Amino acid sequence: MNEPKVGLANPYAVAELAVGRNVRWSAVTDRDAFVKKTLGASVEDLCAPVPGNLLVSGLADAQRSLAGIQEMKPDQRVKALGSIAKGSPTEAMLSKLSPDALQRVVGALAGGDKGSVPSAAAAKDITAPGYTPPGATWADPGDFFEEAAEYFDPVQGALGDCYFIAALSAVAWSRPYVIMQRSRATSAAATSFVDRIDFHSGGLKTMEVSERVPLVTSTHAWIYARSSEAGEIWPAVYEKAFAKWKTNDATDEPNYGPIAGGWPVQATTELTNLTGVTKTCSSLSEDDIWTAVRSNCLSYRTFNPMTAWTFCQTPSPVEYSGTGIVGYHAYTILGWAYVNNTKYIVLRNPWGHNSPVINSLPGNWSAYDISFWRSVPLNAGGVFAIPASTFKKYYWQFGWAS
Repeated sequence: MNEPKVGLANPYAVAELAVGRNVRWSAVTDRDAFVKKTLGASVEDLCAPVPGNLLVSGLADAQRSLAGIQEMKPDQRVKALGSIAKGSPTEAMLSKLSPDALQRVVGALAGGDKGSVPSAAAAKDITAPGYTPPGATWADPGDFFEEAAEYFDPVQGALGDCYFIAALSAVAWSRPYVIMQRSRATSAAATSFVDRIDFHSGGLKTMEVSERVPLVTSTHAWIYARSSEAGEIWPAVYEKAFAKWKTNDATDEPNYGPIAGGWPVQATTELTNLTGVTKTCSSLSEDDIWTAVRSNCLSYRTFNPMTAWTFCQTPSPVEYSGTGIVGYHAYTILGWAYVNNTKYIVLRNPWGHNSPVINSLPGNWSAYDISFWRSVPLNAGGVFAIPASTFKKYYWQFGWAS
């Protein structure tokens, strides 16, 4: 039986996938209203850990359902989904989305089997094709780096791998030199090259991938992870390499579906080869939690990559409705603040933005970013600061790698 895991898809990215184009969210006055109009359910409902809600891929029931859908043929998936989704927010999507949009969304969430090679091609030793999501094409949409690896670059897509994207953001913030581009040519053609991405689990695991990632065919809109920097693709390349490694895929077109659901500290250690530490909030006082965060910080900023995640139990021990915090979800810990005798923990939602968060600190937060003081706007770009007491109540665990 599958166990609950940290895994919640980005509902804003799912809405983009549904309309089949990238959305300039800074120009959208009410983002949550846009999601509700597009998907037929509010962001809060789409994040509810109820049976049949496939956006919460960390749910044991959702894991089983997604695995079952993955094995089906494309024309069978939507019908099966209708049975699974009864009474859940996913059911609202069924009636709201066009058939093409629904195939794209289900394909992104579940993944699927690889294509097969005709026997005649196999006799000529032609490499078997990888997996292409419905309505997608594999293409290179930009440059690995536009500037440098920064905490705000990784933005989660329409897949429940928040644990990996939060870890990627934490590493880019605390250990930016870990994120690097190492490339080699694969032919004389100028565009023929691969990037080497290293992971660590019982030894070095080296992946070579091209910079082709799955995009919506008609518009080249994003499906999975992307960067907040226009034209930059390093988070997408890292996610592709991670999917290739985790699925043991020999092709350059891995199936992303199986990487939905996981553990943030484990992903952090796999990215860095550091040793992971996990703490459970219920066993610590709010002062203990704040002290643990500060012990991994210098001048307010984490120097060890830190992540936190909310409860992965059903029913949840706390009620998230109206808090701007959601269950089964991972966040990056950026550092700490002390304002008006209140101890704050600074976090980032890998969605890149979210609804207002309960008890959040207004204004800007300053931290010493290795060699300069960086001013970070709060309640923007997914970044917010909450009291240690609020963190203790709504978060299940947190951890770091050192």
